[in-house]
Amino acid sequence: MEKQNSQIKLTFELHSLFRDVLRNFWAIICAALIALMGLYIVEHSIYKPEYTSSSTLVVRAKSGTSGAYTSFSAAMEMASIFTEVFEQPSVRQLAAENLGEEKFNGTVSASVHEGTNLMTLSVTADDPELAYKLLSSILEVYPNVSDAVFSNSVIDIMVSPQMPTSPSNRISKTSRKQIAVLAAAAMGMLIVLLSLLRDTVKNESSFKEKIDSKLIGTIAHEGAHLSLREQLRRKKRALLINDAFSSLRFYEDYQKIVTKLEYMHKNNDSKVFTITSVAENEGKSTAVANIAIALAGRGYRVMLVDLDVRKPAIYKIFEYQIPFKVEFSDVLSGKVPARQYKFLRYKKSNLLIAMNKKSRMDSVEWIGSPLVKNCISVMRDKMDFVIIDTPPVSASADAMSLVNISDKTMLVVRTDYVSSADINDTILTLSNVGGRFAGCILNDVYRPFTMFGQIGADESGSYTHKYSSYKRYAGYGKKMLSEYLFDMDVTSDKPENSKQNGQD
Repeated sequence: MEKQNSQIKLTFELHSLFRDVLRNFWAIICAALIALMGLYIVEHSIYKPEYTSSSTLVVRAKSGTSGAYTSFSAAMEMASIFTEVFEQPSVRQLAAENLGEEKFNGTVSASVHEGTNLMTLSVTADDPELAYKLLSSILEVYPNVSDAVFSNSVIDIMVSPQMPTSPSNRISKTSRKQIAVLAAAAMGMLIVLLSLLRDTVKNESSFKEKIDSKLIGTIAHEGAHLSLREQLRRKKRALLINDAFSSLRFYEDYQKIVTKLEYMHKNNDSKVFTITSVAENEGKSTAVANIAIALAGRGYRVMLVDLDVRKPAIYKIFEYQIPFKVEFSDVLSGKVPARQYKFLRYKKSNLLIAMNKKSRMDSVEWIGSPLVKNCISVMRDKMDFVIIDTPPVSASADAMSLVNISDKTMLVVRTDYVSSADINDTILTLSNVGGRFAGCILNDVYRPFTMFGQIGADESGSYTHKYSSYKRYAGYGKKMLSEYLFDMDVTSDKPENSKQNGQD
């Protein structure tokens, strides 16, 4: 596909970036700990302690006829020169001979305090006692050199040398903290870079750039609205548009999608819609349920068919916990006659549901059989819309067997979840097997940060407060399903008339 071969671009999306950093915060902490452990290993295996003994000296001119300011200026100049003298090899050799050593086993450094005639003389060695002796020896022998070179200067010892008690090259606590912070920051920058480079669909703009398909609609991110007690119990609540807790924006997003389905229905006589996804946990079943509810809310007769028999989820979304006497998959596989199956009506609406609760792994044997095709054909004649929930394409080939008997096929794409290449490959595969691909539904889209969005109005001007009273079926009570049933004959091409109220 054309867009599949395009170069990967940096896509900045604030919520995706924050989510990646939060999810990988453990890696940032581990980076800091690894840096500290690395320092510990270096200190106990490679590190060699060094000890430094220092002394502060005062350089002054000898008494004479010069003024005080002239004497101070000359002293500062001589202090700068003396720093070079003390670092000369001849001075180190004289200090070693003074101690009876053949070699000066240390390093000498001298520096002048800026704007003064004070200088600091230091000697660093591997042993604290040796550093002290070497510095003391230099202070004893330096007059032999200074008197020959600078006869008009005097060096006085302001601070005598001291025996060092701790290594001078030891890593301080402040340095440890700085190294740990730098390691954590480096890991954080790596996580941000990988997040920006990840080739996924993060918003509508990136969808148009990366996906070679039509965008049917977007579904805004909706929180689960769980109480603290429910969160502690890890309870999951289905996100349905007729829930009193759902936002108006969430409701309107599905209404926009349903409007496009109505257009396909009126212009192309499309009734059977198969909805699938590339991978699991993209919100496919939730989207199927809400689309069916929205269509029924507009007065259409809707059949919701759960054909994700490997991992049924529709019964969880509608919170239907009553044991089924007959699974709908038993009808499709030919184990049970179709007349014995009872469809479930949702809240006295025009929505009928064909559910499964038990997982079945033998769907490959019968999902493409004439019985399944005939059953969907009967539903198509009886209902205005038939919405089919299928397994993800990456988990099962069932969706490929169902696209041929559907009028339109749609793909639910969750933001920042599946790579763009996999999405484009799935779209191409669905089209190649004969499916009439309608487009994609972009799910879990975060709203961009805007001032109006923070005070309650989105970019369309709609007020998005919760507990809205403008949603249909919001006041039907907690009972999710009523057992309003009808019989269906799938053994013949012509459906029988429904005997149940509300199916005319």
